[in-house]
Amino acid sequence: MDSSKQEPFVRPCNPAIDEAAIFHICHQTVAPDLRHEPAASISPYIWAIPYIRLDPGFCFVLDSGSGTAVGYIVGTSRTEEFVTRYRSDYLPVLQSYGFTEPDMSIPAMWDQDLPGALRHILYSPEGMLHREFPELLRIYPGHLHIDLLPAYQRKGYGRKLMQRFCGKVREAGGSGVHLIMAGDNVGAEKFYGRVGFGRFSEILDGGLSGEEGRDVDRSMWLVRALH
Repeated sequence: MDSSKQEPFVRPCNPAIDEAAIFHICHQTVAPDLRHEPAASISPYIWAIPYIRLDPGFCFVLDSGSGTAVGYIVGTSRTEEFVTRYRSDYLPVLQSYGFTEPDMSIPAMWDQDLPGALRHILYSPEGMLHREFPELLRIYPGHLHIDLLPAYQRKGYGRKLMQRFCGKVREAGGSGVHLIMAGDNVGAEKFYGRVGFGRFSEILDGGLSGEEGRDVDRSMWLVRALH
């Protein structure tokens, strides 16, 4: 038995050594409708890579115990500032990877042209501002994404990642954080509830669902205050 191997533990992300592993984790754990190419390979450039490039101080990984990241939490404490830097600093990175800007005047429907829709998201960072509901960023200005490989799920590591991230945001003076999740993922909502999140207390879909925090795409907006 190799007694030199540690138990999995949370540590700060080191972009130089963790980016490839974070890409892999995101690629392997995307939502079911994204689990084909090229959608699966575009997804990390939306929901993982920009954070370790632009705000690495708020990014943490679950280390397997042997140096390899097997889970991560990435995000920012100030979404508005992040969006500004995304447009000025990250869009050139996307272009260097061959992601040319789509014609934004032509709508790309998620259920008809998924790769096109994802490219629209890549080039529309202002969507993170949710300007139609300004109270979201006023009260919960930070946001996050969290993923773990299946073998490391349901073992308490997600809670540890969340504690580390929220603690860092609190230290930076952040008042709250939010996330948006697939509305049919009941297990995920239960997890977020256990780590202090609740639904955003506004009607987002014009009353179609009769639920707070559910938008017109059926996604769920969850929030956590950090006072």
